[in-house]
Amino acid sequence: MKSFLKTAASLAALALLPVAANAQAATTPAPAATANTGVAVVDLEGAVANSAAYRSAMTQIETTYKAQFTALQTRQTALQGELGPLRTEIENLQKNPATPKATLDAKIAAFQQKGQAAQAELQRLAAPIARPQAYVKEQIGAKVEQALKAAMTAKRVGVVIGPEAVVAVQGGSDLTPDVVTQLNALVPSVSITPPANWQPGQAEQAAAPAGR
Repeated sequence: MKSFLKTAASLAALALLPVAANAQAATTPAPAATANTGVAVVDLEGAVANSAAYRSAMTQIETTYKAQFTALQTRQTALQGELGPLRTEIENLQKNPATPKATLDAKIAAFQQKGQAAQAELQRLAAPIARPQAYVKEQIGAKVEQALKAAMTAKRVGVVIGPEAVVAVQGGSDLTPDVVTQLNALVPSVSITPPANWQPGQAEQAAAPAGR
């Protein structure tokens, strides 16, 4: 069941975390004797996903939307069963040098069309689940920058980089657990019920003018 939490979130393409890239620039420079000069790696998405509030909310969502998860899983399995033979047929046609190009192109086009329809159907089924997931992420994400700044200050880190830019990391260079600790203090719990008129990214858009 937990794998479908991720499936639902990715299918609906919802919930972007607030950017915390400017956390260092927004921090008042400390005196030279206590300047933050360290460099650390931080995975902000991982920090959110490992926060106590997020884990608790995902458990609530899994229970509350059990019927929707079951419907999604059942339909996803059925669609995979429908698309599998079509994919195999195309692979066999590609292996046969005698296959007319027009025939192969038609089969591929039909497969792609059916795949797109399946994706759209799964998105519709996932939407009721993805919406509360997005709301949970947005509530926690609103505190990510504050948590990151606090973690950087506590560890005297001046620069943070994302995990995708890392070649190797030595022990103690990962700031993610510290951000998790800060998030647990800042956001002990969140609601899984979005307001009726809530849209993903709404809080970030509302705060944008104040930051200019």
